[in-house]
Amino acid sequence: MSPTAQPPTSLRPWDDLEPGPRPSQWTDPSTGQAIHSYSPDLFAAPSAPGIRSCGWDDIQAMTFLQHLGRDAFQASRDRDFSKAWKKNPETGETKPRMFPVGTPALERCQYAVLTHPQYTAALVLDIDRPSHESGGQVTNLHSKVHTVLDRLAVAGYGPAWLGINPLNGKAQAIWLIDPVYAGEGRSSPNTRLLTIATTELNQLLGGDLAFSHRFSRWPLHKSSDPTAYRWHCQHNQIVRLTDLVAEVRRMTNTQTPGRGEGEKQYPSGRDRIEAARKATAEAKMLRELAEQLPETAQIAPAAAGVIDGVRVMWISTGRAARDETAFRHALATAHRLKKAGEALKDAKLIDAYERGYNVAQAVGGDGREPDMPPMRDRLTMARRVRGYVTAGVTNPTTRTGGATRMSSAGRKALATLGRRGGQRAAERWKDPESEYAQQQRANLSSANALRSYSTDEHKGQLLALISNYRRQGLEVPTTRELARELGLSLRRTQELRKALGLPGRRGRPPLSTKSAKP
Repeated sequence: MSPTAQPPTSLRPWDDLEPGPRPSQWTDPSTGQAIHSYSPDLFAAPSAPGIRSCGWDDIQAMTFLQHLGRDAFQASRDRDFSKAWKKNPETGETKPRMFPVGTPALERCQYAVLTHPQYTAALVLDIDRPSHESGGQVTNLHSKVHTVLDRLAVAGYGPAWLGINPLNGKAQAIWLIDPVYAGEGRSSPNTRLLTIATTELNQLLGGDLAFSHRFSRWPLHKSSDPTAYRWHCQHNQIVRLTDLVAEVRRMTNTQTPGRGEGEKQYPSGRDRIEAARKATAEAKMLRELAEQLPETAQIAPAAAGVIDGVRVMWISTGRAARDETAFRHALATAHRLKKAGEALKDAKLIDAYERGYNVAQAVGGDGREPDMPPMRDRLTMARRVRGYVTAGVTNPTTRTGGATRMSSAGRKALATLGRRGGQRAAERWKDPESEYAQQQRANLSSANALRSYSTDEHKGQLLALISNYRRQGLEVPTTRELARELGLSLRRTQELRKALGLPGRRGRPPLSTKSAKP
């Protein structure tokens, strides 16, 4: 039997068809819209510059969830955030209601917690600037917001996700950032940088400064709610906070705050000490000049806010800060009394306090009834004022004193100079009867005499203060309170009391009537 003959190749019908050109783009048969191909790099910048209305797909949602790095989120279906918590009926403990990723329950939620004080991988911004246009598209944003976001997107720093309110054009924007960490109850340099970036963007876009960053809109929400935000995924690019802040400041023409000029360097420790002596002399000269020149309150009392000899502090227009005005007037009076060499009596300080309070009440009462503190509080005020005057404090709200910071180079220079000076001094002390040694002993004797005078002065101040309390029939303050009033250390005050034969009460202070047990 002969084999079956095969038909000639030219008889196949499809061989006569010529291959047509490959279509430039495919179309969706259901809608007729072109289906564009996307870059395989999910973290690449968007190919089209500017912001656009594009919705989101499952791949973009998966990338967003992977970046947040969480398996469950605390969420709520509506603005009733009490539903986002659950209470244990047995223990009464309240815990957040968590929704696992990928569940239908999470998809129905419109709000979720995307950030945490100890871990944040996204910067969320609430743009509270309505355009009063409905639609939920990017073009329905406020014109200024759209312009700024578009410029940021063109520069490569636009938000990764953009949600639009379909009713009024408000929006929420999400930037994907490198995770920011902080310890519990503490901050870190990265969290502070995140705060700076959020503040800068709020000022640029007119964001809601009161946005708590607790519950925000959930981008992966799926429901038929007509008021739900319409979300558009722009890209999956991770933005560095430093670059984002720099770009925002470039757009607003804001200079980056610098660290200030560093400490001036000196070729030697001797030059450093000479510069310090020169600065001290200049400061002394300026202080003496300021004491010689009249104050503004003396030349133009009204311009300085002085009314009837009292500088009135104002809370708002027509409303004076009565207590602060009275206390500052009493402090200024105490400094004038000390400068004149007069004693800082309680009666004088209380009279000054009452005068300042009455003047502030007369010119800035704003319909308030006088509320003068009781006499006990006024006596406490007088003691505080004496303590401030003794310590040389003129402004109680300003920190005074403190050591000046010095660089490592400055400390090393001074240490080197000290070692050389010590070696030189040791050579001079080889002859105890030399002119240098005699002069140094004379200076030491003079310094010891001044210390003894200072001790006598402190003894007199302490004795006068205790006698004043006893004469007025008041209870003598504790050693700690006396030290605070005299501007001395607790140890020094204890030594003075022991030298005067006035030891303090031993044991713990007695309990008050409110805290004493029956």
